[in-house]
Amino acid sequence: MDPSLALLAQLFDSLPLGVVVLDAAGRVIIYNRAEEALANRQRARVVGRDFFVEVAPCMNVSRLAGEFRKNIGRRPLDVDLEFSFPFMSLDEPRDVRLKLSSFDVAAASYGVLMVEDISAKRSVERMKETLQDLLIHDLKNPLSAILANLGYLDRIRGIRDNHDAVEAISDSVQAARRLQAMLLNLLDISRLETNSLPLARDLVDLDAMLAAAVEENAALARMHGSALALGPACGLRASVDPAVLRRALGNLIENAVRHAPHVTVAGRRERGAVVLEVVDDGPGVPAGMRDTIFEKYTQVQADGRATAAYNRGLGLTFVRLAAHAHGGDASVDCPAGGGSVFRIALPAPAP
Repeated sequence: MDPSLALLAQLFDSLPLGVVVLDAAGRVIIYNRAEEALANRQRARVVGRDFFVEVAPCMNVSRLAGEFRKNIGRRPLDVDLEFSFPFMSLDEPRDVRLKLSSFDVAAASYGVLMVEDISAKRSVERMKETLQDLLIHDLKNPLSAILANLGYLDRIRGIRDNHDAVEAISDSVQAARRLQAMLLNLLDISRLETNSLPLARDLVDLDAMLAAAVEENAALARMHGSALALGPACGLRASVDPAVLRRALGNLIENAVRHAPHVTVAGRRERGAVVLEVVDDGPGVPAGMRDTIFEKYTQVQADGRATAAYNRGLGLTFVRLAAHAHGGDASVDCPAGGGSVFRIALPAPAP
């Protein structure tokens, strides 16, 4: 073995994840201790054998064989997969992450497979998703009852004549609807992440949708002392799920009115795309946070630092996933003069 490879073999033996190094023909030349333990195979029985044919011929790993044989020595390899792997020594398959990359030593090309057992992590995630679904289901019914009873109180004449009572009911309805939106975000984020939320697409008048979103959030804007306005008509239509897209717009508007004194909602066409914008004159989003802010449970504090919160920070995650489900994307820019421009870009319908 080349001295450089021998040094690598010693280094790989100290790693906590499985490492398999292959020569250009796909034969195993390094098989570290962690992979021995994970696969329950001694390296002496594996080294020198064709990894894709003799060592791990299962369907999931075989998908890498073509990529390896086609590109090794020609272009860098970079493949990252997660799947359930049936280890022969275990009663049940394990969830693994497999990363295939490549390197060169002394003009020879080699492939390296990093194998990580993520079964415990996936098990915890599945438990969290199950608990989340149960909580959402259990909270939806009492919340619907709260809204129904508030609506009943609002229709009682004696209460309608009391300004303070009417205002209190209105505030309670808005709070209950925001809680309802949070629950729907939690539920539908999970569905969007697994592509299990079917979109009920229709050709929608975007001016009407933007106007409805502004009207729905007018009370919330007043509560936060923010002036919410509708921009010029765009005259555009798009094939979207109106319920999903209005919720995404609502999330952007709610986020803006909480942080800015003036917010404008508008639509326009831009290079073959339909763009919906929520523009504010708030503190803006730091450059390093403009992508991270769309991740789960991430919020930006007034000083620009990112924080993780357990029960908040899902609104923008839903916005981006909803945009992706429609074949588009969500982003944020901050002009030099201050403020933020949150955008949902969607494919424009064929003329």
